[in-house]
Amino acid sequence: MKPRVLWLQVIATLCFGQPTQSETLGELWELPAPENSVSLIDVAYESTDTSATSITNEDVEFVNYDEIYTKSDVGHTWSEKSYFPFGDLHRTCPKAGPCGNSTYLEYGLVARGLYSNDQRIQWSGVETTFVGEGAAYVNYHVDSGNWETSVECEVYLNQPTDRNIFLNTPERESYAANYDFRPFELSRLNVAVRNGDWEVRAGRMWTPFGRYYSQLWTNQLIDAPFIRTEAILWRETGLLLRWDPGIWVIDAGLFNGHHGRDANSTKGLVARIGAEEENWALGSSVKVQDGFGSENQKTYNNHVGLDAMVRQGRWRLFSEVLWDEYGLRRDDFDPLDIFWEKSIYFRDINKADGVPIQGTGYYVALDYSGPLWTLSLSFGQYFPEDIGNVKHDRTQNRGVVKLARSFGENLQAYSVFMKENDGYLAQQDRPRIGTVLISGLQFNF
Repeated sequence: MKPRVLWLQVIATLCFGQPTQSETLGELWELPAPENSVSLIDVAYESTDTSATSITNEDVEFVNYDEIYTKSDVGHTWSEKSYFPFGDLHRTCPKAGPCGNSTYLEYGLVARGLYSNDQRIQWSGVETTFVGEGAAYVNYHVDSGNWETSVECEVYLNQPTDRNIFLNTPERESYAANYDFRPFELSRLNVAVRNGDWEVRAGRMWTPFGRYYSQLWTNQLIDAPFIRTEAILWRETGLLLRWDPGIWVIDAGLFNGHHGRDANSTKGLVARIGAEEENWALGSSVKVQDGFGSENQKTYNNHVGLDAMVRQGRWRLFSEVLWDEYGLRRDDFDPLDIFWEKSIYFRDINKADGVPIQGTGYYVALDYSGPLWTLSLSFGQYFPEDIGNVKHDRTQNRGVVKLARSFGENLQAYSVFMKENDGYLAQQDRPRIGTVLISGLQFNF
């Protein structure tokens, strides 16, 4: 079995379940042959309009395989177009004939080897490391007349941190969950049903809050502006309703409000109203919830945001502004007792019982995408409310430079440099070093 076929079978099994002995992936889907070759496929589909899964034992010779298998050029949502790491998706169809827009499976795979040096966490002892990681994406699409159904699944493969992390103080121990990288991480798994301008999506998905357009170069998703990594969640899990007539895109949904399955009974409302075309976008978003977690562990996570984008040729300029509420809801919980992921910017503290901390932030970003080089520049600031905590009450500045060079269709070499304000006393009362460097190779296949 060819490596790409094996990978696709593994990911489809993880996302959609184990096929039966009589229905292996190679039997159900026409898979790509080498370029400029004529391929004999040992399965064929009945020539009917009503069935895409009827299989006979006849051999079929495909003379022009490029008409059967093509790379997808169908547009995705804004998030997939932007920081989707897989490049052009591969598409395969369950019957002989050109891949159309009716029933198809599209997929992408990516592998990375990188060096990460995050001096912001120099006090932790895990700031410098080499990493191997990967990601895989599968989308199964069925068009049945007026109804379109799709199931998308994205998984991350992560290299775990060694277990001997230095946890000799309560403060270090309270950050232990930040370095617990699970080998298999479910990034997205959702079902979407569309009829005309209406769509319903259920499951784990990219957040509908705001718009971000630059590619991300690590599964940690840290190479982005401050409001994107510290306030807005990358993903939400719940139920989303979309209405997108003409240039308008209106989203509204109920979500858990945090990273995984919910730990309380309340749900958050996330909504966005915007207008967009190929070369511009403008929108406003809101997230409202009484907090994630339960009882004295409950933490605020509310926002109102604006986003805008314009594009000219290979250049794209975009920005977001955020009004934010955060912090522990109760005053009887010690931040040193936190055992879930914790902010290194002292956002997990309490201002007063039942009162959220407020802050505002923004960033401006400029991207260039050329045939060989891609460049992303961004600068942003975050202004937290002054609550009398010297480690918290500090404007956070962050600049990010991302540069990538393509070598052929599949290989990219990239570097990320991120700089923040530093010199102030942070964790373990050590001076903060606000420098992050990530550099590596990425291969799409």
